[in-house]
Amino acid sequence: MNRFVWAAWGLLVVVLDLPLLGWDVLPDVVGYSWIVIGLAGAAEVHEAFVRARAAAAAGIPVAVVSGTPLFNDQYGVEWGAAFAGILVFVTVLHQLATGIRDRAPEGDSDVRIYTRGIRIGAPVAGLVQLAGLVAIDTALAPLYFLGLLGLVVVGIVTVVLVHRVNRAGWLGTTGAAPSGAGGAERGARPADEG
Repeated sequence: MNRFVWAAWGLLVVVLDLPLLGWDVLPDVVGYSWIVIGLAGAAEVHEAFVRARAAAAAGIPVAVVSGTPLFNDQYGVEWGAAFAGILVFVTVLHQLATGIRDRAPEGDSDVRIYTRGIRIGAPVAGLVQLAGLVAIDTALAPLYFLGLLGLVVVGIVTVVLVHRVNRAGWLGTTGAAPSGAGGAERGARPADEG
């Protein structure tokens, strides 16, 4: 996966959501497309990267709806796209962290700490944001922005981790642990031995 750096830059574009007159200045469509490109060949590395790539591909049409003013007058469509966008983003973050955790070299405790935080933080922040979205017309609406802030923080940590992993180069090695059950088994080994 020598294009893994594309996934990092794509994730950064998705995290940095800068709206201007209804348009996303850094379009999430581009970000999700880069993630899809960056995770090409993911099946050879780990199944979690395949799931992250599929979620990013699903994020492309969602981003067209949520990142443009084309559907501003259709509340139901905008609301549905916002709901789907949160689920897509949480899935991408969670699955990237899962794949990195399972493929990390033994003894790299920093990667394990960060991936654990991402795997917990992304769903929690996503649930908070979804609760705020569902209750957008009530006093609980601030939960939406609290969850958004949480996802931005988790997203930035994930971007840094993906860049670190890319620089280390161990995802591109061919003799590493196999994807799927072998990768999960490898990820569980240090806990079993300790």
